[in-house]
Amino acid sequence: MEKALAVLLLPEFSELEAALALEAARRLGLPAYTVAKGRKGTLALAGSVWTPTYAFPAAPQPRALVIPGARRPRERARDPAYLAFLEEVWEGLEAVFVGFNAHLFLEEAGRLPEAVAAPSGLGLEARGHRVVASPWHREGRVYTTRGGLYLLEALGAWMGRPILLVD
Repeated sequence: MEKALAVLLLPEFSELEAALALEAARRLGLPAYTVAKGRKGTLALAGSVWTPTYAFPAAPQPRALVIPGARRPRERARDPAYLAFLEEVWEGLEAVFVGFNAHLFLEEAGRLPEAVAAPSGLGLEARGHRVVASPWHREGRVYTTRGGLYLLEALGAWMGRPILLVD
């Protein structure tokens, strides 16, 4: 498989952000897939259940990784399986996109940059991060966002063209 965009499905992930990332990849002509700890259905925030394309051990190396927001993302970064997946793919990633509260996942994993774009209420400032007043921010390979549609803006910036959701 040519290098693709992977969407990491944490338990109780944001369907909106996952779907936006997959649609953005389609419009950009990038192959895309979902990946999760296991191959069984993963419950999303609004109650839908998604079956990931790949489980961690079988997932190909992605070019970019999207981490949608989720309920209790920090807890997932304490799970050795999530940490091992992140460690395995990290060096090969060109870009990492962070959804509305997925900052907490990357922070717990020790990979969140100092300066971030983030929604209020995550407490990142108290833990030494500088929250910038923009909808998305890039530091190195990490694109942090305030979530939702701002993921599209960040993906478009990475690819050098806007992503329009209308044909």
